[in-house]
Amino acid sequence: MQYPVATIGTLATIAIAFIVDRIGAAIIRRRAPTDQQRYGWRGNLAILIALLTALITMFFWARLLEYKGTFFGLIGAGFALAMRDPLLSVAGRLSIWAGHMYRVGDRIEFNGMIGDVVSIGFFYTRMLEIGKWIPADQATGRLVQFPNASVYQSPIFNYTQNFSFIWDEIQLPVTYSSNVLSATEILVAVGEEYTQKFVEPAQSEIQKMRSSFLLPDLTLKPVVYTRVTSNYVELTMRYLVDARHRRDANSWIYWHMLQRLQPHDDITIGSGTMNVTLFEGEVPPSGPETTTVNADSGNSAPGRPSFA
Repeated sequence: MQYPVATIGTLATIAIAFIVDRIGAAIIRRRAPTDQQRYGWRGNLAILIALLTALITMFFWARLLEYKGTFFGLIGAGFALAMRDPLLSVAGRLSIWAGHMYRVGDRIEFNGMIGDVVSIGFFYTRMLEIGKWIPADQATGRLVQFPNASVYQSPIFNYTQNFSFIWDEIQLPVTYSSNVLSATEILVAVGEEYTQKFVEPAQSEIQKMRSSFLLPDLTLKPVVYTRVTSNYVELTMRYLVDARHRRDANSWIYWHMLQRLQPHDDITIGSGTMNVTLFEGEVPPSGPETTTVNADSGNSAPGRPSFA
C-alpha cells in the first residue's frame, strides 16, 4: 500500500461517520417530540457529518503534498468551475439552515409557487403545491422541486415562520336600504366567535417576535370596514386565521353569518344591478336627446334607450 496512513485514515473516517450517523438517528428518533423537529435535527446532523468527513479526508491526503497551498488552490478552482450550480445549491442549503429561511413543515411562496415544504436536501427543496387550479389554499397533489441556489434570486414569503397566523378578509354587500349597523354587528359577532381561540396564542407569538423584530401595533380582533359602491354598501371584515385553514374559516364565517342574517327583514344582500327605463310605443328617434348610459363607467352612447 503506497499511502497507508491516508488510505486507512480515509476508510476509518467514513466508517466512523456512518456509525455516528446511525447512532445520531436512533437518538433523534427517541428524543425529538414531533416529526417536524425529527426531520430538522436529522438534516442538521447529516450536514455536520458530511462537512467533517470531507475536511478530515482532505487533511489526510493534503499532508502528503509538498505544496499544500497550490494543491488546494488548483483543486478548489477546478472543482468550483466544474460544479458551479451544485455547489451554489449546497451553499443555498447552508444559507437556508443558517439564515432560518424556512424549514420542513413551513408554508412558503416562492417564484409564484405556494406550498408546504416536505423535504430540504443538499441540492433541492421539495414542497407540496397548493392553489393553482384549486381556488383556495388546499393541496393540488403535485410535488414542486426547485434548486436551493434559487433562494439567492427570488424573495421567499413564509406563511408560518415565527407567526403561524395570517389576516384574511371577507365581504358582505348589503343594499342601501338595509340596516348597515345591524349587519356590521353580526359580522363582528361571528368574527369574534371564530377568532377567540386564536387571539391569545397569536398575542404570545407576537411578543416573542418583538424580541427579534421591530413590529408595529397589530390589531388581532376582527374589524369591519365600510365602503360605498355604485350598487351597494360593501362591508369587509378583516380577521385572524390559521395560515393553513383559510378556506375552512371562510366557509365557517359565511355559514354562521347567513344563519344570523335570515331572521332580519331589514337586511338584504346586495348585488350588481341596473335600472332600465322602457318607452311605450315607438322607439324615440336617435339623437343627442336619447342616450345609453353604462352604469359602471358613466359613459354614454347616442341612439338607444337610456339606462340609469
